[in-house]
Amino acid sequence: MMKYLIILLSTLIVSLQASADMIVICHPDSEVEQLSRKQVIDLYMGRVQHFPNGNKASTLDLPSDSDQRAKFYKGLTGKSLSQINAYWARLIFAGRATPPQAVQSSQEVIDTIMKDTTAIGYIRKSELVDSVRVIAHVE
Repeated sequence: MMKYLIILLSTLIVSLQASADMIVICHPDSEVEQLSRKQVIDLYMGRVQHFPNGNKASTLDLPSDSDQRAKFYKGLTGKSLSQINAYWARLIFAGRATPPQAVQSSQEVIDTIMKDTTAIGYIRKSELVDSVRVIAHVE
């Protein structure tokens, strides 16, 4: 019985971890096939505003109080959401960059991407739909 319980708990933990994985997505007609971790960091931290091929990139962000947003930035940069917010506050105050466009939900990320070939966003891997292209994974 104890062995069965341990196996069950292990399976549950692994499946919860897998569903927490975040993916970066874009429009299926985008010329972007894949982005490296560094390229995603550069885009989401305002260091670059264009994809590696030179096309404009429009980054989408979930609400500032979203658990998904916190997991995304922690997995991507290793920084907490408060550190990310402080980073952006400095850049905005200095007029050096514009933060990603905030949307209200993962569904809004998908909807916006379907209307805009320059948009990229992140969602949980479990929320993936066929109408978008995965270009990066964030664990």
